[in-house]
Amino acid sequence: MASRLVALLLVVVGLTWFTLFDERVDEGSTPTMWAVGDLLGGSEDGFARVNGPAPFTFPRDHGPHPGYRHEWWYLTGNLDGADGRRFGFQLTFFRFGLVPPAPSAEGASAWRSDALYMAHFGITDVSGQRLIASERFARPVLGLAGAQAEPFAVWVEGWRLAGTPGSTFPLQLEAATDAAALTLTLQSDKPEVAQGDGGTSRKGPGSGNATRYFALTRLEAQGQLRLDGRDMPVHGSAWLDREWGSSALGPGVRGWDWFGLQLDDGRDLMLYRLRRDDGRVDPFSAGSVVATDGSVTALAAGDFSIEVLDRWRTSDGIDYPSRWRLRVPGHGLDLKVAPLVADQELRLAVRYWEGAVDVSGGVRGRG
Repeated sequence: MASRLVALLLVVVGLTWFTLFDERVDEGSTPTMWAVGDLLGGSEDGFARVNGPAPFTFPRDHGPHPGYRHEWWYLTGNLDGADGRRFGFQLTFFRFGLVPPAPSAEGASAWRSDALYMAHFGITDVSGQRLIASERFARPVLGLAGAQAEPFAVWVEGWRLAGTPGSTFPLQLEAATDAAALTLTLQSDKPEVAQGDGGTSRKGPGSGNATRYFALTRLEAQGQLRLDGRDMPVHGSAWLDREWGSSALGPGVRGWDWFGLQLDDGRDLMLYRLRRDDGRVDPFSAGSVVATDGSVTALAAGDFSIEVLDRWRTSDGIDYPSRWRLRVPGHGLDLKVAPLVADQELRLAVRYWEGAVDVSGGVRGRG
């Protein structure tokens, strides 16, 4: 994961421009790929910066923040089918500001936009030992993509996460491809959690080298999954991360490992380890422990450790961590984390591993 956002956006913008508004890459295709870290760099000139703690305001902060360079709505979860089958899923939306927002000009073209939206949809079929994933790009013009705070909604074409009119919850999820379709109703079991220092997550030493970050760490999920032409009821639990900012990774940071774990004792654990080019752990790595009542304890880099126990290699030689031991001594946690499917790599326009895992050790759970 390297910081090459400008190159990524120039290519992606070129794709979307020459197809007028949309570039879709569905499962089975072989698109050009870029690194995940490409999404978190580039020029922040003219964009707002995150410089310190500030209170969140809901429902406004569920919606978009166009003054910032980038943001995402990152929903992942685990589902159980009525026949005992297990599934992982993700539906993630990203907004990238192409230029700083400007006042709307009278008579401006309906095709004019200053942002690009990208969405990823994935289903992990545990019994089939496979990941089905696809993506879509669109500009926020003519209703093709966008986000709003009241009533809350974010969408790219027919893929959508939306609140209930007059209330953010329950959330409704809809996403479909030829291979898989998912509809879910999501109800929050815990309040929004402010991550980092009062909702500001520092990713490096520089001024503004941070994001605003809150999470809904435990969402009850009920709905329908269509897979291989078969519809089945599913239920489970999900996690929604919300971040926005204009600069994220510090100099020399190559990428990160991120964990969102829901433990059977009612606690939730978030950890991210920033990896430097020389292999060392960056001191701005951090995390949190969320109690059953939703109260949160922030963790600094020295409060936890992540040990890689196994690795998985792709057919073309890319090496990923594949099992881990996580220790948070101050909270009595010594956990083993194992993927449900080894190959949960999304090989889309951006290439990364994002997968459903089981947790064992002193406390069991999923993530």
